[in-house]
Amino acid sequence: MGENKQIMKKAIFLILLIALLLRLINISQSLWLDETISATFARDLSFFRIITQFSLSDTHPPLYYLVLRAWSLVFGFSEASLRMPSVIFGVLTVYLTYKIGKVLAGKKVGTLSALFMSTAPLHIYYSQEARMYSFSTLAVSLVVYFFLKKKWFLLSLAILLVGMIDYLPLFILIPLWFYLIVTKDKYSLFDFAKAHIPLILFFSLWLPYFFHQIKWTSIYVEQNSEWKQVLGSGNLKELALVWVKFIIGRMSFANKLHYSLVASFLSIIFGMAFVLAFKYRKKVIFLWFWFIVPLAVSFIGSIFIPGFSYFRLLFLIPAFYLLIAYGISKSKFTKLLVGLIFTTNLVFTSIYLFNSNYWREDWKGLVSFIESRIEGEEKVYASHLGAFTPYLWYAKRGDIILRFGESSVIDSNSFYSLDYLMDLSDPNRKIYQVLKDYGYKDIQVYNFRGVGQVRYWVKSI
Repeated sequence: MGENKQIMKKAIFLILLIALLLRLINISQSLWLDETISATFARDLSFFRIITQFSLSDTHPPLYYLVLRAWSLVFGFSEASLRMPSVIFGVLTVYLTYKIGKVLAGKKVGTLSALFMSTAPLHIYYSQEARMYSFSTLAVSLVVYFFLKKKWFLLSLAILLVGMIDYLPLFILIPLWFYLIVTKDKYSLFDFAKAHIPLILFFSLWLPYFFHQIKWTSIYVEQNSEWKQVLGSGNLKELALVWVKFIIGRMSFANKLHYSLVASFLSIIFGMAFVLAFKYRKKVIFLWFWFIVPLAVSFIGSIFIPGFSYFRLLFLIPAFYLLIAYGISKSKFTKLLVGLIFTTNLVFTSIYLFNSNYWREDWKGLVSFIESRIEGEEKVYASHLGAFTPYLWYAKRGDIILRFGESSVIDSNSFYSLDYLMDLSDPNRKIYQVLKDYGYKDIQVYNFRGVGQVRYWVKSI
C-alpha cells in the first residue's frame, strides 16, 4: 500500500509538472484586445478606482483585476507576468480535478481526469490568457470539492470567491441544490444554505454596480446590434461549439469540410466515453448535474440575454474530463481510449503552442511594423474604439492613433488605417469609399494575425 501511494504521488507530481510546462510554452505571445483592457486598467488605476470606476463599464466583478494589479505591481507588466496568475490557477485546477475525481470515483478516475486536464487544449489556452476564466474555473472547482467534502465554512468562502470573479459560473450553485434535493440530503441543505451568506452580503453591497453593468451593457448592445453575435446567442451552432471546442480547443480550419470531419471523428471517441459514463451514471450523477445543468441554464438564458459562448463555460471543463475519465474506466478498451484522448489533446495543444497562426492577435508585431515605417505627420486611423487599447499598450507614440472623424484625414497626404472590428462598426466600408472619393488610394495592404488588414493610403496628386 505504501509503495502504491508513493507511485500515485509521483504520478500526480508528473502530471502537474506537465501541466505547468505546457502552460509556459510561448506565453510571451502578443496580448490581444481583452487582455490589454485587463492590463491597462490593472496598471493605470488604483485598487479603489478599479472597484468604483472601471467596474461600472465592465461586465464582471472586480476581483480578478485587483489580483492582477497586485501581482503586476510586484512582478511587472510583461506578457508572461500578466499571464502567470492564470497559469497558476490552471495548474491548481488540474490538481483539484484529481481530488474531485478521487472523492467521487477513486484514484484511477482522479488520475486520468487530471492527466486529460493537464493536456486539454482549451484549458491550456485560457490558462495562458490574462483574463478571469482560468481563475473562475479554479474557484468553481473549489466550490465542488468543498461541497463534496462538506467543509461548509470553506465552501462559503469558495462561493464568495466565484461571485467576486464572474457571474455566469455562479450557475454551479443550481446543480448543487438539485443534487441535495434529489439525494434527499436534508441534513446538508441547511448547512449549504448558510454557505451562501458571504455571497449574499457581498451582493448586498455590489448590487448597485451590478445593475449599472446590466444597464450599460444593454445600452451598448442596443446601439451596436452586431455585438449580440460576438457575445454569443442561444442557438444550436453555439451549443455544438461547446462540445467541439472542449475537445480540440480554440483552433479552427480554413477548410470547413476538414474541420467537420475531424470534429465528427473525435466526437465518436469522446462520445463513447460519455455514453459509458451515462450508462453507469448512478455513482457520478453529481458530475452530470455539474456539466448539464449550468450548460442548459446558460443556453436558455442566452435566448433573452446574449452571452452563451464556449469560453465563458470553461468552468464546466473539469466536469467534462471527469465524465470522460469515468466512462473510460468502465470500458473494456481503457488503455486504447486513454491513448486516443491523451494523443488528441497533445496533438491539438501542440498545434496551438507551436504554430503561431493559432496564437492571439499580433498587436505587438503590428505596432512595431507601423512605428518603424511611419513618417512625418502620418497618423493611424481606426473606425472602432476597440483598436485603441491594444495599439496604445504597445505604442511608443500614442498620439498617432485616431478614430475616423476625430481629425481631418483629408489634410494628410498619407496615413495608415486598421480594418480591426470594422465588420462591426462599418461593415460596408463606407469610410473607405469616402476616402477614395477624396482621391486617396490604399497602395499597400498588410495582414497581421487576428488583427486583419492594415492599409497604407496615399492621396493622388
